Amino acid sequence: MSESFLAAKSFAFRANLAQLVSPLRRVRPKVPFYELPAHRIPTLWTLYRGLLRNAPTEDIKFRVRVLFRLNKGSTGLDRTVKFLKLGHKWLDFFKQAKAGDDHFQAVLNRYSSLIATKREKAWMMKLAREEVEWQAKLRHRPILTGGYMRPNLNHGPLPRMKPQPPAISHLIIKRLKTRERRHEKRAQLEEDLQDLDFERRFEEGLQKLTRVHFPKVFSSPEARREWEQPILDSLDEIRGRQRHEYLRAAQTFSPELMETVIEARREKIRNKTREKERERRGELTKGAILRERKGPPAHILTKMTPKQREMDKISRSLSEVGYVAVVKKRLGFKLKNPEVVVELELGKEDNRPILDEAVSLIRAENRRRQKEMKSVIKKSPVKSLVQRDKL
Repeated sequence: MSESFLAAKSFAFRANLAQLVSPLRRVRPKVPFYELPAHRIPTLWTLYRGLLRNAPTEDIKFRVRVLFRLNKGSTGLDRTVKFLKLGHKWLDFFKQAKAGDDHFQAVLNRYSSLIATKREKAWMMKLAREEVEWQAKLRHRPILTGGYMRPNLNHGPLPRMKPQPPAISHLIIKRLKTRERRHEKRAQLEEDLQDLDFERRFEEGLQKLTRVHFPKVFSSPEARREWEQPILDSLDEIRGRQRHEYLRAAQTFSPELMETVIEARREKIRNKTREKERERRGELTKGAILRERKGPPAHILTKMTPKQREMDKISRSLSEVGYVAVVKKRLGFKLKNPEVVVELELGKEDNRPILDEAVSLIRAENRRRQKEMKSVIKKSPVKSLVQRDKL
């Protein structure tokens, strides 16, 4: 055979081999696989729709939706293939249970009960978390204190709030920084004007000294206007902003704002009144705890007798009856029902003799018992032991 024939046969064999292998070669698409119809249509219309249609309970349908939503962003091939195989396995499982297989139905019923329990627990945790967040929001919500924030360069007339809203704080800080930058810019512009005036005088003096006519860059009216006009415009803009700040600081409180602040003061009084009523009913509020733990100032405490310290401690109690009420009345406290205190503790005028007689009898009986106890201790051998221990 000639060499040309062998070459032609080799080329024909290679062409035939390439034609056979070409369909088997992997073709990489130019778009991601999750955007290809060959992936989306079977996944959404066959797998996802089939799982929802064949799911026996609503809880299992909910779980299918959640899993598809969680794995929606998976772009790795291995992870995607793994979950697709698991999904098709579940689809076959659902179909067999729907066909009437008792074992598969029992497994799915148990799985559904587990999902229902987990959903209920998650729902309760969500409610608890929302309640905690709401309580924290209420605890830190701004409340009108009944005071005024007088207008200044940073803000207009505002009601005093505690805690102050972050938006107002950010506004004040931003305006402070802006005004500081504006002052720095004004100082720089005024310095530029001085430099231009120096260059103009230097150019005029140089021309007078040399008596040589050369193009005026700074001293001619046109050049001077061209150099100074942008700076003067910027200074006018800064002065306009300053005038706006002065107008803001000169604003007055509107009648609506004043009525809001006055109503806040009324509400503060009503709130304190309700707090006192709750304390009288026996509720231990935060303010009551602080009052009970608080004492007089150090320079007064050092001059008080033990009896006065005890009375001061008793007077900080919430009660307005009994011995506490008597102590408060002696110290000059303003009680809600002072007449009731006198009637309950000291008795009515008609019953005073009977009460005094009862008090005298009780005290006489107490003295008699104390004498008997002393005589018993003297005769008892325990006394010597007690004295020896004291020694």
